[in-house]
Amino acid sequence: MSRRSTDYPLVIVGAGAAGNGASEQATLLDIDHVVLEASHRMGGRGLTEYLEGGIPIDLGCHWMHSATLNPYVAIADACGFEYLRIDHYDYAMHFHGAWLDRTQRSRYENYQQESFDRILASYKEFPGHSIMEALDHDSEWFPYACYWWSLMHSNDVDQISVQDFADYNDTSEDWPLRNGYGALIARQFETVPLSLNCAVSSIDWSRSPVRIETARGVLRAGKVIVTVSNGVLASGDIRFFPSLPETTLTAIDSLPLGNSNYQFFSMDPAFLDADTPENIHYLDGESSMAIRIRPFGTPCLFTSTGGRFAWWLERQGQSASRAYFEEALVKIFGAGIRKSLREFRCSAWGYDPWIRGAYSSQLPGHEDMRQRLSEPLNECLYLAGEATSPDFFNTAHGAYLAGKDAVTRAFGHEVR
Repeated sequence: MSRRSTDYPLVIVGAGAAGNGASEQATLLDIDHVVLEASHRMGGRGLTEYLEGGIPIDLGCHWMHSATLNPYVAIADACGFEYLRIDHYDYAMHFHGAWLDRTQRSRYENYQQESFDRILASYKEFPGHSIMEALDHDSEWFPYACYWWSLMHSNDVDQISVQDFADYNDTSEDWPLRNGYGALIARQFETVPLSLNCAVSSIDWSRSPVRIETARGVLRAGKVIVTVSNGVLASGDIRFFPSLPETTLTAIDSLPLGNSNYQFFSMDPAFLDADTPENIHYLDGESSMAIRIRPFGTPCLFTSTGGRFAWWLERQGQSASRAYFEEALVKIFGAGIRKSLREFRCSAWGYDPWIRGAYSSQLPGHEDMRQRLSEPLNECLYLAGEATSPDFFNTAHGAYLAGKDAVTRAFGHEVR
């Protein structure tokens, strides 16, 4: 952003996966543009960090979901990133202090399938029902199911409409990246015209060109694509002149961000033997976890929190997150594991001012809000991100594809 009086055909606000997709499509169509990012780094909720020994860990997106339909698989191949092709995960279940047998696990799997069937039946009756209304509350598996849904949607079951489950295109192929999903997204940004530490404070779309006030000056653009999260949009940190239409504001409010945070320990690799399960479903009282053991053979442990509990735990601070994870590990493996635990790392997306949560869920009582959110405004202002994806919301590739689609809709008919 070196021009004194800056004019661009296109300005993209936000350097997450959606901003990257928009920039890539603009480059393909030979549209001069710039990407503005408020943070000191690119990637949004794509963030790879490293534990001792250089172990890559993803604090944000970490699976290439619906992999055979996911464009990031081809991007990973082109960049030389390694990943596991997995469509089934073996797991053990440690519930209320004991390991469950195969018969008990089969009952849990049956409950899962019955829940999916009940949700789809509820959707046919009324797309605005909540997941909560569709589940069997009396089942012994209900508490763990609630945890699992909070991971998938980052909100709790009473905050998620059944339409979100029905519309999501899930192939059950979730392929983790050895080198890190965040690292892959960062690699994409190496050729993007990017301006970091450049928060946008206001967008005046009443005029042509659109006037954009930033921390580093004023820009003018023919069209603007805003790819920040719904949490940032709802916060009012970016002022719009005129205000966004009521239909758009309703869509933003109807697609709130939940929260989802990840917790990692590096550990002494000698503590766990070769027979230790790679994946453990854990439930003890009100504490639920899905724990990955030694991902990619690395000496570390991983779990995650979602929904209201993730908001609460993040607010308590990193020491509380560490204690929460450590207590569960002790109940599973015994107190001896304490001496094996080394470096701890966790994410904190909810109170990050440039993120403000994880990903969106459509609230019960609402229908087709994602489509409404993606509708262009005055043919110059477009909102794009995972929340606008019709069938891959809650994912990095959904955001990426939404960014590309916004540029195509804005310029496709004009490009020769």
